[in-house]
Amino acid sequence: MTVDGRPTSVIGHRSSVISRRSSVISRRSSVVIVGAGPAGMSAALFLAKKGIASTLIEKEVFPRNKICGDGLSGWVVSMLRRIDPGLLKKLQELPEQLPSSGVRFFAPNMKNLALPYFSAKYPDDPPGHVIRRIDFDRLLAEEVKGKELIELIEGVEVGSVDIHETGVILTDSTGTLKFEAEMVIGACGAASRLFRELAPRKNDNRNHATGIRQYYEGVTGVHPGNFVDFYFLEKFLPGYLWVFPLPNGKANVGAGIRTDILKKKRISLKQVMEEAIAVNPHLAERFANAKPISGISAWDLPLGSKKVALSGNRFLLAGDAASLVDPFTGEGVGNAMWSGFAAAEHIEKALASGQFDQKFNSRYDRFVYKKLWSEMKLSTTIQNLINKPWLFKLVMNHAAGNEFLKQSVTRMIDDLEERKKLRRPWWYVRVLIGR
Repeated sequence: MTVDGRPTSVIGHRSSVISRRSSVISRRSSVVIVGAGPAGMSAALFLAKKGIASTLIEKEVFPRNKICGDGLSGWVVSMLRRIDPGLLKKLQELPEQLPSSGVRFFAPNMKNLALPYFSAKYPDDPPGHVIRRIDFDRLLAEEVKGKELIELIEGVEVGSVDIHETGVILTDSTGTLKFEAEMVIGACGAASRLFRELAPRKNDNRNHATGIRQYYEGVTGVHPGNFVDFYFLEKFLPGYLWVFPLPNGKANVGAGIRTDILKKKRISLKQVMEEAIAVNPHLAERFANAKPISGISAWDLPLGSKKVALSGNRFLLAGDAASLVDPFTGEGVGNAMWSGFAAAEHIEKALASGQFDQKFNSRYDRFVYKKLWSEMKLSTTIQNLINKPWLFKLVMNHAAGNEFLKQSVTRMIDDLEERKKLRRPWWYVRVLIGR
């Protein structure tokens, strides 16, 4: 939005603007959240449920695009239900989403393991969805704009942060807007200027993945239950190619692999993905009449395969800024939303006690990792398994017709204790003998 040709920032549900023509404008709130993705918006919504007001700053203006695989797991569904069951109903009614009831894993020889999702507690609800992030984030943004305790400021990029004894001061990149708060939540991703200022880290390609995404129409072979498909092809291991169905015959097609392996093997993800679609007989058949309807976009995924500091004096990190992407599936939306919930829980205690220092905030780190670390470690175990092609092929070659394996892996999707069996040698013995 502009005023007399000058850029302005949009203020959420208040439908007003801040003109850049004025001198420095200061705004104060108890909590400032930087980044209005799933982590930041979830934090704001959970804070509002507690009666705590927040200012949510987003550098783009909604609706804005976000590179993503577009798959929403049952973890996301449960987080939406926790925010408000009505919000989940709004998602289910969107024409832009497609309910998804399972996943298919394809081995290099195209043997596949089809695993249905299930929810014993909510058997009538779709257990998963596929929806473009531009549409999902717009849904969350509309929910945020309807909350009086949340001030959503769009079109403003935070340029610097000053943390001192009595609070935090954030200044926008033009130097004309200042935001003062007791605490700040950095939910702005791992590539933002604010993240680099709050939590400078060395490049660690082993704990990052690189992904690419392209939209297609006319892809065939979609499972009747709209299963999402993962193809573990030789040139991608320990990564994979995916095909996620979308409404109206469209699909999100992409590929991802750990960054250190990508660089070591000098892989061009674009070239390898296009080659697989053209040459692999199974994929070539699915894409015979398909055509791309977008360019290829790439992005970085900070994996949760290594513990990092999630907090400091007067700040918390959430979502991608906290490196919470699942090392195996690459799914990050559910963990991002849960970290927003965890941040709200912690800030409620911080405001009540008046404690905002690093030692007190380290409780947030422990809270997050107590919930997520076991799963992250197991996903890293699975990633390492896939990095041993002979072992991965052994498991997949015994998948077809192996009822023990099908049932076991199906349970692993939702059951952490079941997933722990991947670390036990006898589990692989049972895979071999089929029971």
